Amino acid sequence: MPTIQSGAIVRPVVAVVDSLPPAEAVLPAVAPPEPGPENGSEAAQEAFDLGIERLRSATWWEANRKLRPQLAQVGDLMFIAKLPEGEMGQSAEGASRVQRLRHAMRAHQQRKPAGWNRLVTQVRDARANAGDYPALMLANALINEIRYRDGTDGSYYPPARFFAESGVCKDFAVAKYLLLREAGFDASQLRLVSLAPRYNNTPDDWHVMLVVQADGMAAPVALDSPAPFVRKGNGDPSDAAPADTVAAAENASKSDPQAGPSARLAAILAGRKTADAVLRAPVGPVVATLDASGQAERPLAVVFNERGSLSFEREAPVRMHRSTASRRRGARSIVADDAGRSWSVDSSGIFPKWQLTHAAGAAPLADALEPDLGRIDVRISTAG
Repeated sequence: MPTIQSGAIVRPVVAVVDSLPPAEAVLPAVAPPEPGPENGSEAAQEAFDLGIERLRSATWWEANRKLRPQLAQVGDLMFIAKLPEGEMGQSAEGASRVQRLRHAMRAHQQRKPAGWNRLVTQVRDARANAGDYPALMLANALINEIRYRDGTDGSYYPPARFFAESGVCKDFAVAKYLLLREAGFDASQLRLVSLAPRYNNTPDDWHVMLVVQADGMAAPVALDSPAPFVRKGNGDPSDAAPADTVAAAENASKSDPQAGPSARLAAILAGRKTADAVLRAPVGPVVATLDASGQAERPLAVVFNERGSLSFEREAPVRMHRSTASRRRGARSIVADDAGRSWSVDSSGIFPKWQLTHAAGAAPLADALEPDLGRIDVRISTAG
């Protein structure tokens, strides 16, 4: 088997991916548009309009007087809508997340985990030789080999700290983001998403994961992290990183033997195994389209990357106009918002669910979103 040092990892990656579902079975392929800025702008505008229509028919979850649409119903609109970059255009929550991501990126440039460049090289080679889908499968599986650990602070861990101490969903997402950026993916193809809770509305219920718009695919995909306390099931009881692999992991393991990379990832970082080893029994969720992911119905609060953020939250209408019959039923009511739109509100659960009762009028957030008409040209230039 080729070694990592030689960089000849193409055959192992492709061989293992052949045993996984083909890209076509997971992501429907889309015919590439004819080159030209006019056609690209038309395609972006058409996709934007379709996304706005999905918002019109979407289910919106209410919490703390805010409405948020379900993730899968937003779909590729999170990539087509322009990300505001200035302080005036971003929500306070979105701007805070962008700053935390940039801080993690700066820290990452100063210090990277031992063996990190091996991961970057193999993901980049997988993309060059087999396409985006195998590269995403590989990157997702590699980072999911880090153990999940509750109790982290609100900062975004750079990979060096994450590999040493472990972390939570946000830290998995940031590590995948940085791995793909260094492997050649453009920031326009990557979105970190902040998903709000549907049940208990506690900080632990919030979730962050990475969403990617892969070249040649019609739908974005989710690169989700393992659930808390999920350990890999490869039958290896000594799932601890060897002391000679990553110095930071060695120090962390003295106080917490469950911190840091799995034995399998530690061997990859040290050059004893090729990265495709993680594809034989991946940890956590595999790469899936948004509607097939475990987060499909989660309320979407904010999407962001290093360039800016976009909020999908809107203020919940004051429930002033309700029919008498609706009040008697208790579980469902009809509410009119300040734009004259009529909403059906299902209050039978802990968090109410809102849906527009008809298609008249502007879609929610339509006046706050605008298409990024230069997006297709950017992706064409970075895909070649």
